[in-house]
Amino acid sequence: MKEITHDWNWWAYFFRVTHRKTIPRIERYDDELVAFIVEALDLRPGERVLDLGCGSGVHALRLAQRGIQVVGLDVAPRLVEYATELAAQEGVEGATFVVGDMRDPQAAVGDQPFKAVIVLGATFGFFDEAGNRAILASAARMLAPGGQLLLELTDPVTLMLPHETWWSEIDGGYLLMEAGYDPATCVRHGTWRYLDREGTMNVCAEPERIRVYSLPELRTLLAEAGLPLRAAYGSTRLPPRTYGERHHDRLIVVGRKPHPEFDEAHER
Repeated sequence: MKEITHDWNWWAYFFRVTHRKTIPRIERYDDELVAFIVEALDLRPGERVLDLGCGSGVHALRLAQRGIQVVGLDVAPRLVEYATELAAQEGVEGATFVVGDMRDPQAAVGDQPFKAVIVLGATFGFFDEAGNRAILASAARMLAPGGQLLLELTDPVTLMLPHETWWSEIDGGYLLMEAGYDPATCVRHGTWRYLDREGTMNVCAEPERIRVYSLPELRTLLAEAGLPLRAAYGSTRLPPRTYGERHHDRLIVVGRKPHPEFDEAHER
């Protein structure tokens, strides 16, 4: 059997485009998530949003359709090319896409501040501790005073599972996934292999690792980055539901950059 090892640029397109299209009711979820983001962050037409790890660009395009100015950044050139083409095909203005590193977005998008920075699709946590902290620090630098950072994450409980293996049929081929959680490091690790319709086995260049953060840990990380936790939600459905025992389908945290003049006026 022929075997090919691919880097993340190849797998990013596979997961964020090819695989994503097979997820049941995904467009309904996308609409729900964007509506939630707009309300939770009180976004208005004309305001600027930075979408870190924008993937296929579907959320950035939905925000742009509401009149919001969005810059989508992703490390995978194939995804940036796909999102740019999709915006042109759908005639969506107000959304631009660039290749860049989430840990240093300024290098790709410049210094002009944003009203909000969003990190969706459980994209936060894929680096080591220093890298994850760098994302939060960079977001703080990119935000205007009073701006907000939103992280949409998988509920930690669902990631803290023992070793598991599963497969699914995708685009005429078969995807085999293996994943497990290490409680000693709070890291979920995984590998994947895809047998395509031509009989080629496509493998990943290196295993995936996701640092699983609890809400108390995230509260500390946000505070250290200068973005004190404003809210934590347990669902993408409206009205917003506070994260806790009754609501924890997702973990969505919002940190806010202090606004000296506004905050001081409200303290008087």
